[in-house]
Amino acid sequence: MTGRGTLIVGVGNRDRGDDAVGCVVAAALAGRVPAGVACIDHDGEPLGLMACWEGAARVVLVDAVASGAAPGHIVRYDLAREPLPADVAPCSTHAVGLPQAVELARVLGRLPPAIRFIGVEGAAFDAGRGLSPPVGEAAEAVVTEILAGLG
Repeated sequence: MTGRGTLIVGVGNRDRGDDAVGCVVAAALAGRVPAGVACIDHDGEPLGLMACWEGAARVVLVDAVASGAAPGHIVRYDLAREPLPADVAPCSTHAVGLPQAVELARVLGRLPPAIRFIGVEGAAFDAGRGLSPPVGEAAEAVVTEILAGLG
């Protein structure tokens, strides 16, 4: 990202059920955010993530998690201050995922000054399915939360 604005990154795979929640949130925000805010989808590949948030002053990552909590449960972490806890596992098809990307960026000095993670507990990650009802409701709540935080 060029400039010093805010970047909303919806991490996930639109073709894997609840893993699409980050992408759904980013799409719902597009066109509704103020100037200086960009919304993108990303598959979570670590080097690509670091490249896309390069130069951003503030980043919000939204992804599905599988921690054993109830589907639709929302977790939030300030990644500028702490790593993602081991029991909060963002869903990934990559050998190295979002937590490792964040920590690699931290070590390399490439972590944005402000970076938050919002995770939504998934229920179903089957190919070709849409969001499950509790995850769909949580996605709407996350959109509202992010818009309020930007205002």
